[in-house]
Amino acid sequence: MTEHKKYDIVVVGAGHNGLTAGAYLARAGAKVLVVERRHETGGALVTEEFSGYRFNLHANYMLMLDVAPPYRDLRLEEDGCVYIRPEAEASLLKKNGDALTLYADLERSVASIARFSEKDAERYRDIYLAYKEIADEYLIPSTYGRPVGSAQLAATYMESKLGQRILKVSEMTPAEICESWGFETPELSALLLYLICMWGIDPKESNSSYLVPLYFNRMLNATLVKGGSHRLSSTLQKAGIVAGMEVCENYEVKRFIVENGVAEAVEIAPTGTDGPITRIDARAIVTSTDPVTTFGTFIPEEEVAKRSKLCLNTARNWEWEQSSLFLCHLALRKRPHFKAEAGDPGVAKAFIRVFGVETPEDVVRHISEVMDKRLLHDVGHVTFTTDVDPGLAPWETDPDGAVCRIEACVPYAPASGDWSTLATEYGDRLIATLASYMTDFDPGSIVRRYDYTPVHIEMKIPQMKRGSFKHGAYIMTQMGYSRPNVQCSSYKTPIDNLYVCGASTFPGGMITFGGGYNAAKVVAQDLGLKIWWKEPPSVTAAREKGFLL
Repeated sequence: MTEHKKYDIVVVGAGHNGLTAGAYLARAGAKVLVVERRHETGGALVTEEFSGYRFNLHANYMLMLDVAPPYRDLRLEEDGCVYIRPEAEASLLKKNGDALTLYADLERSVASIARFSEKDAERYRDIYLAYKEIADEYLIPSTYGRPVGSAQLAATYMESKLGQRILKVSEMTPAEICESWGFETPELSALLLYLICMWGIDPKESNSSYLVPLYFNRMLNATLVKGGSHRLSSTLQKAGIVAGMEVCENYEVKRFIVENGVAEAVEIAPTGTDGPITRIDARAIVTSTDPVTTFGTFIPEEEVAKRSKLCLNTARNWEWEQSSLFLCHLALRKRPHFKAEAGDPGVAKAFIRVFGVETPEDVVRHISEVMDKRLLHDVGHVTFTTDVDPGLAPWETDPDGAVCRIEACVPYAPASGDWSTLATEYGDRLIATLASYMTDFDPGSIVRRYDYTPVHIEMKIPQMKRGSFKHGAYIMTQMGYSRPNVQCSSYKTPIDNLYVCGASTFPGGMITFGGGYNAAKVVAQDLGLKIWWKEPPSVTAAREKGFLL
């Protein structure tokens, strides 16, 4: 016997986009249920504790939290989601013991670069300010609105100097953009190119080059959530629950019930079981799942084909990222020091320390090797999250303890073997390489170690297929107005009452809130709900310029 329930809105998936959509719609007066297949909400916002040390297993660097409308609208700071912005954002470590450090403060970065080249320091200031303008006036606001079609957007670009600069950037590859900067200090070019491409961006492809100014700006303003990334999802969930939203954990969707082209209900069951089945009728279904799951699993192919052959084609041909992440998490009783601290004090507190590359050619070579499924060079970056938030270590028992996160871009399926046999060896390699940049690394100080491979990522969070952290490759046919396709990028689908809001929709992956925030407004308008939130002035200005709908 199937149990029946009824809600105004069912949200599928309690990652940050699903929780965002649910919270906004609940505050708009709708009766909302969020369904999550895992035992806890948050998606990639995972913080786990080992031996008293807290690790952010996935999402760690918050690039948009300080500019995202939900942070203010849902009063997340009041509920305990506080972000910390490091003074020193990134250092590139050199094998000779030197380093180059960039800061959140522009003039401190300029002074740091001037130690290598006065010319580069002034050039960096000009580029930083130019990219900041693009980010502030176009890329950040466009994250929080519906995308414009590519032809219309290209025409809009030509109408202003700012648009022409965006168009010029979008036509080059990241490697070409890096070369156009004209820096004479290779370490500076290498650090910036690494920061831009560390999110799975191919430096030899122009598919997502329009994002280069955004990554440039945001990586140099990255923040950390105090107490762990999961605090962000827990405050999002609280905001929704206070407004009346309900959350159903440990339940998975079996299918969407579509009748005469209309999504009428969702059938769910306890995760990993065939029942009992609960049918939930709803006026709207909002799913954060990828198009393969949405249109290839939850709805029969013949039903999708009746409404949209494009959606069926998207489900069948969706492309996942060619690269993923390997993370080696370490709990240390004693925080080691870097050789470069003697000549560059900023290294001691840098949020991200990049190692294994010293020229932009090194970066291009490394990512090319990853795309070819090879693990030839030991390249990555390291963050001691306790440098920013000491409370992540158990200071009562280990007063000098530190939480270390070593991260590297890697293939999902290496040509040389599989991660079940490679994980420990590759982690050893990264630790040994990193130790060569240090003065006092002691393997005996390791309290806990957790090698987290792309396969483990997929096992822990099945929605992250192939270790995906963007829910789909950033290629021309899956970007902007075409993400996931031209019929669904504005969050409605060809199936009435069915909406999409996840990382596989515009604006894409990462912790931006864009999918959930934008979808909430579309659903609220369609259901006649009160839109209680005010659009940020920057978003209104971008719309008036034609950058978004």
